[in-house]
Amino acid sequence: MSTIFAAIDVGQKVVAMELIDILKQNLIMYKTSKIQPVKKGSNSKTVIFRGFNKLSLALTPLIEGVTPSGSNLTMNSITVVLSQYGDFTRITDVAEFLYDRSLIKDASDVLGIQATETIDTTIMNVVAAGTNVVYGDGTVSTRATVTQAMVLTTKLITRYVRWLERNNVKKFPAMPIIGKAYALVTHPDVIADLRQDTGFVAAVNYSSPNPANEFRGDLFTGEVGYWMGARVISTTIAPVYVGAGSAGADIYAVLVYGEGAYGVSEFAGGLSTYIHTGGVQDTNNPLEQYSTVGWKWEGATAILDNNRLVRGEVGATLEGGNA
Repeated sequence: MSTIFAAIDVGQKVVAMELIDILKQNLIMYKTSKIQPVKKGSNSKTVIFRGFNKLSLALTPLIEGVTPSGSNLTMNSITVVLSQYGDFTRITDVAEFLYDRSLIKDASDVLGIQATETIDTTIMNVVAAGTNVVYGDGTVSTRATVTQAMVLTTKLITRYVRWLERNNVKKFPAMPIIGKAYALVTHPDVIADLRQDTGFVAAVNYSSPNPANEFRGDLFTGEVGYWMGARVISTTIAPVYVGAGSAGADIYAVLVYGEGAYGVSEFAGGLSTYIHTGGVQDTNNPLEQYSTVGWKWEGATAILDNNRLVRGEVGATLEGGNA
């Protein structure tokens, strides 16, 4: 991540660094992606993710003196085109003068949340389009037949994890998710039902620094617990298909995946933040009547291997805006 300064003082540099910190701390889908940076001078916005497919096991014994036929490598290529996202806000000199706090800092906080949710949502929208789906409790085959009562359960999580394990999907290492585990990302409405499961291991029970605790360590952003080999992460950007279920029930996506399921390509340096306070060179703002705070990101997301990703679609007891 980089920051562009224009006629900026030391205090505003601190604000810009705080904005970057907000972004780094709150990104979820970005942190668990395989990052492929695009270097300056690449001459194209088209990015190709490449990987070799597995070979069949060589179970036939070799014959002495006879050269085997060998195996041909096959490559899987996925192409995406980078897109640019960003926004900024203007702060007038009058507002900055009369406001009893730093408007630039407060604007940075708001823009930091916007940038975080924008980037993660663009990634989430791609990942949520994976082809492996378990509808409801597994007894129905379409989103429209999922009922509100088909909530997330231990049995379902076991089924999701089983799919990944039978495909030999690697669990995340110590970082970005503490301990070897898959990621399970879903909406707080879904988490509320899972918390009713008496066997669920809440995050507070394994985050202590006690060396005897197998799951000790810092928590991942939004992490609420560990269960059946998956770290459970709560975020409001998880997809909700409003009114798409049986009897108009809201349906919630549950994304469960391992290492290398999807990749993100971005300009080298990642997200950029900008704070401009005018100056003699700014002919568009000759009276220095406003400052601007903004951010910009160029990137794209691609599913690299659908076998490393499964999406559950479930109901929730407390859906929508119910308290």
